[in-house]
Amino acid sequence: MNLIKNITISIFIILFISCSSSTEEPDFTDIEEPLNYYSSGDLIQNNNISAWFDRSLDVYGVTLLVAGNVGGQPAVPDEWAKKTAQVFKLLMDKESLGIDSFAQEKMIKILLGEEGWHQGYPTGQRIAYGGGNEYSPSPLTDQGISSYAGLQTLFDSMALDDMVWYKNIDSQFTGDDDINELLEHVLHTLHRFGVRGAVEGSFNGLNMEAEEEDITKTDLYLAMIEAHTNGVFDVEGYGGDITNRDAWPVMLKEYQYLLTFGMWSFGPEFWENGSLAPEWNDNATTPEGVQENNPLGYALFNNYMAPVLSKPKINILRSMFQDNDGGVSGYVSD
Repeated sequence: MNLIKNITISIFIILFISCSSSTEEPDFTDIEEPLNYYSSGDLIQNNNISAWFDRSLDVYGVTLLVAGNVGGQPAVPDEWAKKTAQVFKLLMDKESLGIDSFAQEKMIKILLGEEGWHQGYPTGQRIAYGGGNEYSPSPLTDQGISSYAGLQTLFDSMALDDMVWYKNIDSQFTGDDDINELLEHVLHTLHRFGVRGAVEGSFNGLNMEAEEEDITKTDLYLAMIEAHTNGVFDVEGYGGDITNRDAWPVMLKEYQYLLTFGMWSFGPEFWENGSLAPEWNDNATTPEGVQENNPLGYALFNNYMAPVLSKPKINILRSMFQDNDGGVSGYVSD
């Protein structure tokens, strides 16, 4: 019995060693590190952008294009560019309560032009000094664009919408006014080029490309019409005619910004005298007011925007933006 037992044990050991020696070592050479879409780059000198912009910064899927000393205007300060970058980070904080991390990362991919309705055209945010007409020639006119080398090529290669202005020609030089400037125009960029398509249903629901498609049945259009009908959203400043299709892109852009401020209760905090009436009624400057007076807008925001856009903390914004250009950005690159 002992002989048989010893033979059995020996055979087991031989088989075990044989199997162990023939097992291939795992090959990890083809495993790639996952991309970090929440990437914060440095502000760099970039003379290849165009004759209008001389610096750039990549943050969370958006390329900031910063105007230099050109066209009779001084260069935009580096710190203002970094404040703009930090606002983008605050608006895309993946740790914020209620954020759908999968949808938000998809939004960054859309911003990058990796997928979505402007695939192949990465999103840019232009930052300049004062206003378009303060430059000679204005880089916002067809004639002016052609006067700045490389500008037309740049505009043709990126998804661009709104401007962020340092010392806006209407600026009151207060911290709250700077907060309004940054948030309004950065939200314009994110609403159009990032939020649409991030959450299921939002690709069609947030379509505002009225120049190319019929948008009259989209969730966004219907919410804006309801807001106008109920006296929440006034369009006098956009020509006064809600049926003017040519004005819809601007109206829809402004409506989304105002709706977001209402849902975040930011209007009474940052608007001059706490009101923007009659453009946006004082009865819709809180989530409760929006729900009562613009229920379609309330649903629109909660379904499509709240899962991917994070509400910045008011105390952080006011520490960044103080009167007469006070405050620092707090921006840190990777």
